[in-house]
Amino acid sequence: MWVSFYHRRPGDARCQRGFTLIEVMIAVAIVGILAMVAIPNYLQWNARYQLKQATTELAGSLTLARMAAMNRNLAVTVTLALVSGRVTVDFGGALAPIVLPQAVVAFTGGPTIQFTQQGLSGAAANVPVTLTTQQGTTYSLVVTPAGKVNWCAHATCP
Repeated sequence: MWVSFYHRRPGDARCQRGFTLIEVMIAVAIVGILAMVAIPNYLQWNARYQLKQATTELAGSLTLARMAAMNRNLAVTVTLALVSGRVTVDFGGALAPIVLPQAVVAFTGGPTIQFTQQGLSGAAANVPVTLTTQQGTTYSLVVTPAGKVNWCAHATCP
């Protein structure tokens, strides 16, 4: 005999729907294990992404400061500083100051870089700047005596 869905009795076992508590607990345990594996990897990836973003932003801003020095026929001094745990960059009024992303907790090198009216670096040798995250990942950039800005994903640039 054929019984349609709507004609089943409420006590009939075939009519019960939903999940048991054990099934829900197993699903929650699986999601929890996957989250424990994924979250640390995501946080590490995000810190590396912010470091790369900060390095490219700083390199671009230094290039703009060099262009501003040449266009305005004035020397531009760029100053890096650690203020309240954040790396800030001041361009001596030539550009608006920038604050690097939170993942960047320290820098070495610098802390001042000068561009002359001709766009040259005020230093006789390369000026290295290294940015570091809490995990110890470092990216660096170099300002050559000719004023060219290069960056790389290593502790020191060639």
